[in-house]
Amino acid sequence: MDFLENAKKLPVLDWNLTFFGAHEQKVRDDWAVPVEKHYAFECIYILEGTEFLNVYGKTYPLNSGDFALIPPEVLHRVWAGKSLKYFCFHFDLDDPTLKAQLIEGLDYHYPKDSQFTGLLKPHLSKLDGLISDQSYDFDTKMIIQIELSKMLQIFFQDSKKVRQNSETSTTEYARIMADYLKDKLTTQVLDYLKNGYMADGSLVEVSAAIEKVGFSDGYGFRIFKKTYGISPREYLTKLKINEAKKMLAKPQYSINEIGNALGYKNVANFSRQFKRWTQTTPSEVRKNGRKLTW
Repeated sequence: MDFLENAKKLPVLDWNLTFFGAHEQKVRDDWAVPVEKHYAFECIYILEGTEFLNVYGKTYPLNSGDFALIPPEVLHRVWAGKSLKYFCFHFDLDDPTLKAQLIEGLDYHYPKDSQFTGLLKPHLSKLDGLISDQSYDFDTKMIIQIELSKMLQIFFQDSKKVRQNSETSTTEYARIMADYLKDKLTTQVLDYLKNGYMADGSLVEVSAAIEKVGFSDGYGFRIFKKTYGISPREYLTKLKINEAKKMLAKPQYSINEIGNALGYKNVANFSRQFKRWTQTTPSEVRKNGRKLTW
C-alpha cells in the first residue's frame, strides 16, 4: 500500500549557498585594486562617494546608492573616485540552473534610482548594519541567510526576463551538463554511503555529461566555460568540495569513507587533492573543527 499515494509534495532542496568576504570600508582617493577575478559572485554597494568598475574594457562609475554585481570568473578591476565608502560581499551557490540564469540575465551596474536597486536596498542595508554588531551568533547567521535568500529572489525575478526565449541556447546546454554532474555526484555519494561500495559505472564523469547533450568534448568544454567561467572538470571539483564540507561536519563518516564516496581509491589521494583545493587537510578540519569558506 502506498501511504503517500495522494500526497502533494514540495520540491527537494539540495544546494549549498555560501556567503563570505563581507566588509565595509572607507578608503583614500588613491585606493585601487588590480585586475582580479573570483570563483563566486561579488556584490558592491556604494555607501558614499564614487567607485569605478572596469569589466571587459568598459568602465562603470558607481555613485552613492549604486549596486554592482560581478559574475564568477570575470576579470575586473576597481578603484576609488572621491570619498569612497562601500559595502562588499561574495556569495556562491551550486544550483546550476539558477547560477546560469543569474550569469546570463543580470547586468554589472544598477544605478541608485533603478527599480532593481530599490528592491535590494533594504536587504543590503540590513546586511551592512550587521557589521557594527561584533557578537556574531546563530541569530546573525540566520539573518544573513534570510536576507541573502530574499536578494536571490530579486536576482531571479529580474534575470528571468532575459531567459524567456533561450531554451535552446548554449547556456541551456551548459546548464544541462551542470545539472547532470550535480545529480550524478549526489547519487554516487548517497549510494556509496548506503551500500559501502562503489558500483560499476556509478562514478560521475565529465565526458558523460558532455555526451548527454550530444557535443564533442572540445565544444562541450568551450560552451560550459563560456557560461560558468570554469571548465566542467573545475565545476565538478567545486561540487566535490561542497560534498566533502558537508560530510566532514558529520563525525559518523570517516575520512576514508568520504574520499571513497567522492571517487578516490585511497585516502592519501583524497587528502592530497583536498589540500590542493583548500590549503588544509581533511584531518586538520576534523581536528580543529575549522569552518571552510573558500
